[in-house]
Amino acid sequence: MKRTHYLKSVKMTGILANRDGAVAAEFVLILPLLLMFLLGMLQLGFAIYSYNAMITAAHTGASQIVFGADVQSAQAATRAALPGWVAQQANISSVVNDGGIARVRVEVAGRDAALFSLIPMPDNLVAEGAMPRVADR
Repeated sequence: MKRTHYLKSVKMTGILANRDGAVAAEFVLILPLLLMFLLGMLQLGFAIYSYNAMITAAHTGASQIVFGADVQSAQAATRAALPGWVAQQANISSVVNDGGIARVRVEVAGRDAALFSLIPMPDNLVAEGAMPRVADR
């Protein structure tokens, strides 16, 4: 006796048998979620990169002050060390001698530090760099 599986013996007819557009329809349903995830990852990546660059720039400015540069030169060096998309929007403040320590603070609005403004960001990103002054060592 030949055994046949029940599902193999049932023949689908009509609308249920035609699955020509099923993959395309599923892709269209998943595509917005994938795009949101991808754009969110890009947004987060740009924000982290901007923040790390702000920390490096603040340390660059502090080292300029430590080795004798004036405040304007240190702020110019700090701005030059920032990525192009945040360099002009950055607010850079310097303290030449705070108890023997040179300090540089870089502040950028969160919306300026990221690629898109679609995903919420913190109001401000703040990075500080501090180094002991050479003359005070």
